[in-house]
Amino acid sequence: MAWKYITQDIIDAGGINVTSAEMFAEAREYNIEAVRNYNKKCRNHWLIALWSVGQFAVAIAIAVMVLTVSITYQTDHGTVPPTWLSVLRLGGFLAYVGATVYFVIVRRDTSPLVMTACALPVLIASWKFLGIPALDLLVGWLHQRTENELKNKSGYPAFSRLAVTTSQSDSDSISNITFDSIREKARREQNRD
Repeated sequence: MAWKYITQDIIDAGGINVTSAEMFAEAREYNIEAVRNYNKKCRNHWLIALWSVGQFAVAIAIAVMVLTVSITYQTDHGTVPPTWLSVLRLGGFLAYVGATVYFVIVRRDTSPLVMTACALPVLIASWKFLGIPALDLLVGWLHQRTENELKNKSGYPAFSRLAVTTSQSDSDSISNITFDSIREKARREQNRD
């Protein structure tokens, strides 16, 4: 939304000195929009955080199921898989865990391609893990789409609300405080001493 009275300097200052009803209505509308965008950003970050950690629980559950079926089959048929195959599967699983922890959690690279590429080594362990890279792609795409949408909004990335004051305010009441008025009041009180 294009604002008539609110500029980036006013957003950076954290407050607006209102001189008309139209200006007050715009400041109010900006504050409502800032809260909506901030909540949307928080939900977006919680989605990526929960999935980044939750996918390990899903992967471990699938691994336990695959091992259970494999051990049951081996017991019933009296076969043993070659050692190299077990080592390869374990290596694929550990490569998936290591890459996801480093790139997605530590470096916070949440682009869909990086998240999916980090999850692809898990397919070496078993094709039954196919849902993890697919969900990584979906969650990464949703996260990136929401972030790109929010980047075009006023107040990005903090979406801080504006303190609304009037031109007659000297910031003696808590509802009229802005950063500039705090500085002015401190100067006035220092000059008295």
